[in-house]
Amino acid sequence: MANFLTDFSWIWLLVIAAILLLAVVMAFVASRHSKKLLAIINENASANWQQQQNLDQLRQHIEHMAQQLKRSHQDIEELRSTVIGVGQRVLTLESHLGQGMQQVAELAEQQKSLHLFDPESKIYSRAMKMVQLGSSMEEIMIECELPQAEAELLFNLHKQSK
Repeated sequence: MANFLTDFSWIWLLVIAAILLLAVVMAFVASRHSKKLLAIINENASANWQQQQNLDQLRQHIEHMAQQLKRSHQDIEELRSTVIGVGQRVLTLESHLGQGMQQVAELAEQQKSLHLFDPESKIYSRAMKMVQLGSSMEEIMIECELPQAEAELLFNLHKQSK
């Protein structure tokens, strides 16, 4: 029986040794898996940190763009107001220009009517007609009552225009 106990003790020792060996192997495998898990967790943490940094940069960029957009809207509003003011001034100037052109037309008409009634312009027109028809300088001086210098001037002007 003593042999049986010794054999039985050896079996228990072998079983305990196998269990301990299995526990050591399991601890080693668990340690390797833990290291891999820690590496994965660290990578994920690093990626999350990088993503958080990117999100912060994007938020700042969006805020900056929103401020620029607001300033652009203000600039556009100022330009719109300015253009409206310029448009109103242009309309006023067009109105004044129309009135001025009407006045110029009226003055031109008055000048034309004055020219028709101006006795001196009739005299010079008549003298020019006489020069064109070939009248002599003496005839022009007598007929139009022009001094000799004016008659010569009309005569010379007519000769130049031919």
